[in-house]
Amino acid sequence: MDLAQDPALEIAPARIGLTGLDSFFWLADEPGPVQATATAGGLSVTAEARPVQYVWDFGDDTDKVTTTSGRPWTRWRDGSVAHMYETRARYDVTAEVVWSARWRVGAGAWVPLGFFSNSDTREYPVRQMISMLVRSP
Repeated sequence: MDLAQDPALEIAPARIGLTGLDSFFWLADEPGPVQATATAGGLSVTAEARPVQYVWDFGDDTDKVTTTSGRPWTRWRDGSVAHMYETRARYDVTAEVVWSARWRVGAGAWVPLGFFSNSDTREYPVRQMISMLVRSP
């Protein structure tokens, strides 16, 4: 039986964020559908779960909902889930994967089972940079 994999939250461009600049968030591995089948006496029952939504809680009373696990940030391309922090602090950032589950008997119609979720939380320190104009001699 396959299990819904636990998400692994990634944050960039650095381990420490800066106020006024975007930070980017994504899952290290995109979750895929999971399925399990049980057979007894010639009857088989299949259950399946698929990720349908991603809820990003940035820890500052701001969240975002997406239908993808986010595109990774690189030096050449921004990620697809961005957030700009206004204040310096230590934030608990959470990525929650919402799964839709269903089941069926044999090749019959799928019957909804409902939803469940799993998540990963990381502490993310955000600092403030203050620029100063200086006069050179």
